[in-house]
Amino acid sequence: MQKKTDILFIAPFPPPYAGPEISAELFINSNIGKHFTIKTLNTSIRKNNAEKGRLNITMIRSFFNLIIRLLNNLVRYKPSIVYYYVTATILGWICKDIWVIIISKLFGAKVVIHMRAGHFRTNYNRSFYVFRRTIKWVIGKTDLALCQSKSLEPQFKNLINSNKIKSIHNMIQLSRYHNKNFKDYDRNIILFVGHLSHAKGYCDVLLAIPKVVKHFPKIKFYFAGTKLKNEKNVFYNEITKEKISFTDPDDVYNNVIKNKYEKNYKYLGNIDQDQKITMLRKANLFILPSYSEGFSMSILESMASSKPIITTEVGASKDIIQNNYNGLIIPPGDVEKIEKSIIYLLQNTHVRDQISENNSVDRNNYSTSNIVKQYARIFKGLI
Repeated sequence: MQKKTDILFIAPFPPPYAGPEISAELFINSNIGKHFTIKTLNTSIRKNNAEKGRLNITMIRSFFNLIIRLLNNLVRYKPSIVYYYVTATILGWICKDIWVIIISKLFGAKVVIHMRAGHFRTNYNRSFYVFRRTIKWVIGKTDLALCQSKSLEPQFKNLINSNKIKSIHNMIQLSRYHNKNFKDYDRNIILFVGHLSHAKGYCDVLLAIPKVVKHFPKIKFYFAGTKLKNEKNVFYNEITKEKISFTDPDDVYNNVIKNKYEKNYKYLGNIDQDQKITMLRKANLFILPSYSEGFSMSILESMASSKPIITTEVGASKDIIQNNYNGLIIPPGDVEKIEKSIIYLLQNTHVRDQISENNSVDRNNYSTSNIVKQYARIFKGLI
């Protein structure tokens, strides 16, 4: 029997739960092990999402710990391929990514990097010249640069040979999200899952609530995720490239919702996967009007639950969501469009149900079996 190729998978694993962590867990729990021998190296150092992106003694200490564990894995397992989730921030590249890539190459491994966001190139273009030169040189040494969707491939343009840039979608365990009664839902529930931050469009949804409630007094917005008062990752509108003028989410809540629309607002906190699935099954529709995205797991989970989706034309969303077919696409930061889109779906139940039915079919494109086959072809092509 032919020995399976060894792959060292370097990524953040839960907890905490966010897009990259959920994707990494799905990858490991898939049947990728039938094709390769997978070893893992966890890069997660934070207890919750609010602590991410802070340069402090914990990050410095974790860097040296990561390098020691990386060296140990490279010496012990001698992997043929190192598959690594890179970051979108310049701080992440300078303090971690370039070192992981260089060391892995020095040990003779093929290095596959996977960008998990849509704002890397904006950060790169606005960084210091010396940082750009260093990052470009390191990316050029990798064997393959993966993106989460076709529209995100330009992030690596002119940083690596174009024939080394590929895209692969996120996967999802369809059986877990299968909703055979997808036409059975609470028409008064609108769900938002993600960081409760300006960059995710949380503040814009809050601003839209009064107009929606005027037309539908019983409507209730449910929000699940970590509240982020200060943004540490996304600083620019992915479409316009303009710097985002941030507002404090708490200020928006106090000025718009408190003492006026509290009966139409519910904060669920951080919920686990089972709680999320329960809420998705109950919800009428899902909304995530982000200013920048990679491939939102929340959107994919909503699609897998056969829910209509209102989102923005950022990241992979413009590839997987077709306007008026399996969701509604709006520009980032457009509160009026958020209001109109929600009201439109609430007023036109037949449109809402047709979009839901379309997602019940399209979701099959992202099954773990389909995506694992794509991974297998990509990795085997490097051997």
